Amino acid sequence: MKVLFLILFFAIAKIQAQVKILGTVKNEGGAAVSYCSIGIKNSNIGTITDIDGKYIIDSLQIISRNSVIIFEAVGYESKTLSLEAVINNSDIVLKSAIHTLEEINIVGKKMKSTVIGSKKRPILTFSKMFDKNVPSVEQGNIFDIYDKTIINSYHFHIIPSSKYKNITLKLNIYSVKDNYPDQLILQENIIYKTSTTAWQTIDLKKYRLTYRNLDKIAITLQLVDYEPEESAKFIFGISAKKSLSKNLLYRYQSQGQWQLSDGDIISNIDINYTKNSYNESIKKQDENEIPNTLDEKALVDFYNSKELSKKTNYGKSKLGKFINIKDAKLYYEEYGSGSPVILLHGNNGSISDFYSQIPELSKHFRVIAIDTRGQGRSSDLSTNEYSYEIFADDLLKVFHELKIGKANIVGWSDGGNTGLTFNLKNPNLIQKLIIIGANINPEGVNIKLLNSLKIQLENPENKNRRLIKLMLNHPHIIPDQLKNIKNPVLVIAGSQDAINEEHTKTIKDNLPNSTLMIIPNATHYIPFEQPEILNKMIINFLK
Repeated sequence: MKVLFLILFFAIAKIQAQVKILGTVKNEGGAAVSYCSIGIKNSNIGTITDIDGKYIIDSLQIISRNSVIIFEAVGYESKTLSLEAVINNSDIVLKSAIHTLEEINIVGKKMKSTVIGSKKRPILTFSKMFDKNVPSVEQGNIFDIYDKTIINSYHFHIIPSSKYKNITLKLNIYSVKDNYPDQLILQENIIYKTSTTAWQTIDLKKYRLTYRNLDKIAITLQLVDYEPEESAKFIFGISAKKSLSKNLLYRYQSQGQWQLSDGDIISNIDINYTKNSYNESIKKQDENEIPNTLDEKALVDFYNSKELSKKTNYGKSKLGKFINIKDAKLYYEEYGSGSPVILLHGNNGSISDFYSQIPELSKHFRVIAIDTRGQGRSSDLSTNEYSYEIFADDLLKVFHELKIGKANIVGWSDGGNTGLTFNLKNPNLIQKLIIIGANINPEGVNIKLLNSLKIQLENPENKNRRLIKLMLNHPHIIPDQLKNIKNPVLVIAGSQDAINEEHTKTIKDNLPNSTLMIIPNATHYIPFEQPEILNKMIINFLK
């Protein structure tokens, strides 16, 4: 009997799992509700009605019959039903929403016009592709706007490798709360159809999209219909660019969780606007384009170099070892022989960032490359905020563990800050110090980079918050303290470094035994951009 019961139970479960829900969504007058979003809260299960109001939910994905399904459409009141109710009656009727128009005061103040966002496609782009079988997926960006903003048009870039006869897209606009999309703020569907790729323009004037007292809006796109080419596989993606900010929005369906990832959709909005005195806290931004912390070529070089570094064995060598300390495990690799040279990478970096330096330096020295705690392969069990003093104390433990009497240090960016801090605390352990793009206080960092870091810190989901806070709040070395460093120091920076040149010169001027080298046509990423020049400088200085 037990066996028979189990057979019947699984047979019934299987039958239920294989049922597809086919239905329609209409309004009270019997007209189809096109492009109504349908989804189960906090899940990846969702769909959207077609132009005739028809929908399909494949219950193979549904885990529990206790789930509730939410139906949402622009211009209608949302409806929440149990899965059981939808199975019993899949034809849904939505009530029209009543919108109260706010009072409009007509004044003679002339509005200004501008374009906010990316107006050109950079060399380096990527795309999170749309799945033709999942029309509920949304992708987009968050835009800063003004006290009163009228959106005239939306522009975005479709990757040239896209393949289709035509596609139909739905544009959504949301208010923003805690840096995530919140409420849909449209009164009617905005549908756009195209048969081309590259730059696209959605004319929004007829929708009269006027927003007051909002400092941000989120704009996303959904693929709701398509016609493939006869002889080519369907491909569709919106171009995005790498950036240091997390501004790329994505969610699987209307009731799913929003995800934020690195980058920006290549898009912009053409607007008219006015600014009122009571809202002066709106973020300062270039009137023509959202500012980037790096110029285009530097960004391309940086990501290309990062990809090359991942293809090497540096940072994941079978000969690598760990040093256990109280609340962390530090990973390091050794190469070559001779006088020890310790390599310290930058913020959120790893040993592999020195893939162009290790082969050359190991011909002359005993190279010891270290992953800083919580970065690369080094672990961190602490929850305290990071500081360069903590990193310097970790480095001292490496000296003791490896029985290093004296060593040279090459520190890039954060590694340079750690090198200066270690040199001040342990002057008898340093032979020579080389710092690349280092700073002695946060004020020495380019203001655009600081602003970008502050924006990143606003995202509570950012996994690098401690590292971001480190750059925003540290170090705090007084220039006069540098006068206590008596050993030779080579100070290196790029002519277009993220560290202000005057700040770099201040560091050099307060180090009694120092040499300054500003490398032309270089940014903060000299080890990537100018490896031959840098290697020669390091070897000559240390020898």
